[in-house]
Amino acid sequence: MVDALSKVNRWSFKKGTKPTFTTAFLRSSIYNRTMENEELVPMRHLGQMHPPLSTLETIRLVSEYDGKQDNNNIAVWELGTGGATITAESPIYIDVNFKSLEFQKKYSAQTDNLGMFEQEFISASHFWRHPTSGDSINYKLVVPMDKGLFSGNSKPAYHLYRYSENKEGEVVAKFVGAVPLKSADDFRVVHTLGATENFIVLPRFSLYVEFNSPVDLSQNIKFGKSTPTIFDVVSLKDGTHHSFEFGSYESQHIFNSYERYNDKGELEIVVDYPTLDDAQKFPDKNIFELLNIENLKNPDYRYAENWPALVSFRIRRFILNIDTGKGTIYDYPQMWNPKKLQVEFPYINDAYRGLPYCYVYLQVWDMDAYNAMGLLKVDMCKETSIGWQEINKFPVEPVFAARPGSTEEDDGIIMSPVLDSTSNTTELYIWDAKNLEVLAIVSTPVVVPFTLHGVWINGV
Repeated sequence: MVDALSKVNRWSFKKGTKPTFTTAFLRSSIYNRTMENEELVPMRHLGQMHPPLSTLETIRLVSEYDGKQDNNNIAVWELGTGGATITAESPIYIDVNFKSLEFQKKYSAQTDNLGMFEQEFISASHFWRHPTSGDSINYKLVVPMDKGLFSGNSKPAYHLYRYSENKEGEVVAKFVGAVPLKSADDFRVVHTLGATENFIVLPRFSLYVEFNSPVDLSQNIKFGKSTPTIFDVVSLKDGTHHSFEFGSYESQHIFNSYERYNDKGELEIVVDYPTLDDAQKFPDKNIFELLNIENLKNPDYRYAENWPALVSFRIRRFILNIDTGKGTIYDYPQMWNPKKLQVEFPYINDAYRGLPYCYVYLQVWDMDAYNAMGLLKVDMCKETSIGWQEINKFPVEPVFAARPGSTEEDDGIIMSPVLDSTSNTTELYIWDAKNLEVLAIVSTPVVVPFTLHGVWINGV
């Protein structure tokens, strides 16, 4: 799991021995410069730096440091066999040793279609795994710097890729297809995407990008109440794509996507997301102010009054009919109490990625109950749920690991670092994935603060 600037935490389990814990800062350019300067160096970030950057620092950030924005502190992925890959919203990746977490290399996966006058800017923090080949799936936002004069591409586009390892052990990105942006308004924040056996699913929700600040990225991310949500489905076979337009919705982390045939024999792509229940209640202010530390610490601050859209979630199933070109939505009931909860950070059994499934595990957050957090297991087939919560215990994204030899989807365990606010300590909790019964608690020698995402990597 990853946290801070940027610290990688690893819990390891080997039969017959005690669990081990390893932690190390990611040796990124930003980290190295911070250590050399003995203070946090200028970087692009979501919020204001204190003290504010000077004009000279801003200029250096945009020019000299522009290619070194590598504070990869979002997610962990097994992109190749050489090490664990640490990612962020950038096509720059950092590999660390599976066991020691020592820096191995920083790179951008070589693509087979990038032109001389085209530049890669952004990709999803989260890769997706193809259900049979095991290839990793992601996109890169490619911008023609010559406006099409030599490249032949006059507009930016989302380029979709299959990532795999070549004989030399290098990660390469094979071009699948492109989704061109019709205008600047089409540039959306695409944090996760999905894939099925035959398609890549690129979701473009209503969180769009507006260029207002070269430093404070939070000033550039806006929510459009009238901005449609668009799902692009790109064929892995020939790169052709279908677009499906819906109303204004917002979500970040996909549950799953898979193919099915309806009762008419028509091919459908099913995509499940935890979304804002009513996006029209989204306030006209910076979304990242939701995490303002003074408000989080203020027991009298009411999120239901100030952020009504962001305290109530609903699971939605987007059904994309490839044969008719029409999309429909199924709204699941809110299978939890109280109803006003943030329901996010989903994790499923990795063996079911891109395939029909039933179970998803989530973190829940009640911001108006002293930021109480817990876990939720949702049965998408039966539309039921069970939960876990303890007072003053704050779990994060639950990570699923299947029992060796298991044949049932939920036969395994769930793991999450849990921060105890009364003792300011962290322990790794392990739950039975079937009933969320606590099976073990592993002490951790350091405090692991609120992390974002983790991954279970088997056999290392």
